Amino acid sequence: MQPDASRPSELIYGLDDRPQPLPALLAALQHVLASFVGIITPPLVIGSALGLSAYLPYLISMALMVSGVGTFIQARRPWGIGAGMICLQGTSFAFLGAVLSAGFLVKQRGGSPEDILAMIFGVCFFGALVQIVLSRFIGRLRRVITPLVTGIVITLIGISLIKVGITDLGGGFNAADFGAPGNLGLGLLVLLTIILLNRATPRGCASAPSSSAWPWAAWRPGSAASWCPSRCRTCR
Repeated sequence: MQPDASRPSELIYGLDDRPQPLPALLAALQHVLASFVGIITPPLVIGSALGLSAYLPYLISMALMVSGVGTFIQARRPWGIGAGMICLQGTSFAFLGAVLSAGFLVKQRGGSPEDILAMIFGVCFFGALVQIVLSRFIGRLRRVITPLVTGIVITLIGISLIKVGITDLGGGFNAADFGAPGNLGLGLLVLLTIILLNRATPRGCASAPSSSAWPWAAWRPGSAASWCPSRCRTCR
């Protein structure tokens, strides 16, 4: 089916358009701030749970570096590899269960931190190859991996992280002041802030600024002019 040429596009920028320097800078900064916590949290969880505290700086630095390289490849498409768009690459919570299980298996057998890291890297390397192969059949897999299946998987990921979240809420693994009122109060404050900001955001809006209100809307959570590339009806 051919697209309706008479229908005006709702996109602010086309695929090959280049925003002005100031909007581009603010959008880039917003992407970095939004993705930073999500990228470093899985290494923090893995390092804390498996007793790899001495290697945490290395794991976090490696996660950030690989995220940057992967995102650059997706955006610039060297040798035809990538989507040609800013598809942010980074660590994923989807694999925490498998990684932690492999690490605990080695730890229970008396393995050293180096042995645990070797197991984790080996599992990740093998998993990456499996994903590369499956990506060639993603069209056919959609008949099996339906929205119901993916929704259940995402729900199970969240359920599996409840223990980690509650532990961090109390102060962290092996914290001397675990469960102290200050730790609980700080955690509840963060939770309430997230809920309030979520309720303040217009429904249907993706996040980040448009049109002439651009530079200022980027810093106002819940603003109707916030970064909505498709300019949904809520944000107009």
